[in-house]
Amino acid sequence: MTTQTVELVHEKNIVVEKKYHMSYEEFAEKHLFANYPVVIGDACKAWSAKDKFTPQFFKKHYSDREVNIAGKTYNFGDYIDWMLTGTEANPAPYPCTLQIESEYPELLRDVMPPLKYAQPSRIGSKLVPNRLLSGANTLEIFFGSPGALFPYVHYDFMCLHAFITQLYGEKEFTVIPPDQTPYLYPTPGNTWVSQVNDIWNPDLEKYPLFAKATPVSFVVGPGETLFIPCGWWHTARSLTPTISVALDSLNASNWKNFMNEVDMNMQQRKPKLAKAVQAYLSVAGGILGTLEKAGVSV
Repeated sequence: MTTQTVELVHEKNIVVEKKYHMSYEEFAEKHLFANYPVVIGDACKAWSAKDKFTPQFFKKHYSDREVNIAGKTYNFGDYIDWMLTGTEANPAPYPCTLQIESEYPELLRDVMPPLKYAQPSRIGSKLVPNRLLSGANTLEIFFGSPGALFPYVHYDFMCLHAFITQLYGEKEFTVIPPDQTPYLYPTPGNTWVSQVNDIWNPDLEKYPLFAKATPVSFVVGPGETLFIPCGWWHTARSLTPTISVALDSLNASNWKNFMNEVDMNMQQRKPKLAKAVQAYLSVAGGILGTLEKAGVSV
């Protein structure tokens, strides 16, 4: 089937498209290994979550649970009410997240089968120690009200790829390419987080290089999945009450970037082990690449 393409934004040499019926081969060539974002219009079409995950569903089944947001605990049912009544001027606290696999495993079946575009992923592999992934999440649900804004501009931790599937409502995403990293003033010690918090009204006296950055924005709606490649700076704000599912991905396309992030962390914390860890990851990457080509996962 021929790919159907809709241009979402074309600004300052950055083009973000929405694609339907895209083959994995096209995705791998034009986006995964090209490290270029795309909105996939039908990636989650087989998920029951596409119709099931609504504010009403979570209010009915989980209103007695508690959620922690920025160090404060809220009743989840009360949060859902706030999410539905929040405004641009008075949004509900954000981000409100649920970890599917560790906290709500009964919801796992609703986000199956795994997104084909996110496979294979080395997260969870026996050859990739969890401690090197520094708590990367495989499946996480985000809830937000109108006006909810992610608290900082960032690229995904450890240079992982991100797949964000919008299930309810609309979000506006803003992305900035990795070659503009010097303009984002990475935070010392947390280089994946920008010091420029307000990219729409930046303090150019404090961050003059940000004037050279070219952020572009576009809207992702229900049933659509945004692929954000490793190293792409991004943030998001909810235009309506929103529910989305995010997952990280690690494979051959971002393995070297991941190794670089691990090395930076090791040099700071355990410099004597850094070379040994890099040698191990180099060998593990080769083994995993061979197994993936054979269709074998470990």
